[in-house]
Amino acid sequence: MPDELIRAMALSGRVRAVAASTTETVETLRSIHDPSPTVTAALGRAATAALLLAASLEKITRREPMVTLEIDGNGPAGRLLATASPAGWVRATVANPLAEGSLRDDGKLHVASVVGDDGSFIVTRDPGIGEPYKGVVGLVSGEIAKDLVHYLSESEQTPAAAALGVFVVPEGYVQHAGGYLVQLLAGVSESEAAELAQTVAGLGTVTTRMREGRGPEGWLQQLFPDGFEIVGRSSVCFRCGCSRDRVERAVKLLGAGEVRSLLDQSLIDPVTLTCGFCKTPYIVPRDDLARLLLEVETETSTLRRA
Repeated sequence: MPDELIRAMALSGRVRAVAASTTETVETLRSIHDPSPTVTAALGRAATAALLLAASLEKITRREPMVTLEIDGNGPAGRLLATASPAGWVRATVANPLAEGSLRDDGKLHVASVVGDDGSFIVTRDPGIGEPYKGVVGLVSGEIAKDLVHYLSESEQTPAAAALGVFVVPEGYVQHAGGYLVQLLAGVSESEAAELAQTVAGLGTVTTRMREGRGPEGWLQQLFPDGFEIVGRSSVCFRCGCSRDRVERAVKLLGAGEVRSLLDQSLIDPVTLTCGFCKTPYIVPRDDLARLLLEVETETSTLRRA
């Protein structure tokens, strides 16, 4: 079943829901970064969470809106970074993909053992117009779904429920991955909120439902047995979008000193820069490094005179 994302409204528009299957996308991330099983689960959850958050953005300008989720915990995996678009693409990376985690008492992968339970949960929303908005809260669990709910409550004052799941088989590949996010909007009564919370608790894990053959629409049917309205569907996939031009812009952001170091290095060995999201290598010839250094120095001099 191809990965997909469904946006829906329920309770006469007073509840917003997003559900996504991301199995193929998370397996692509696993094949790129070759992480340990527990880091695979963490990376997949982060990527899925970014997709769920990005679904609330709309394309209103030529510049594509995006959401970037950064989880900087005290666990051995280090920083996790995922960027997603409402168009349905996502890219993600992790500082230490080989970090080993533990198992929980129920035998499932203990994601918090590689993410950590102390640190920052950072969401940057770029609507495609104006300045991006950044919200920062502390980690509360390291399991990511609880941290996502905590972020929405603390930073955006939106009560929510979320579930994220990645099932990695003993052979190492991703068999199931997905998640959903339910947000309560204005007008939801306390009794309606309590009933919905009970329904969410009874739904069980996302990957269990996927093993039963249920996809995102099936989860929504279980969450909202009295009905819901689908307001959008999109396919989901991995996409990086890196290019030589973006690599050169990244080199310039390093500053004149670092570019000079790369230029010196190029006297001994060719300078190869690798994209952190897709692992594509880019060879930067010495002539290009010299040109980039000149551009950085010229821009710096212009700013000083301004």
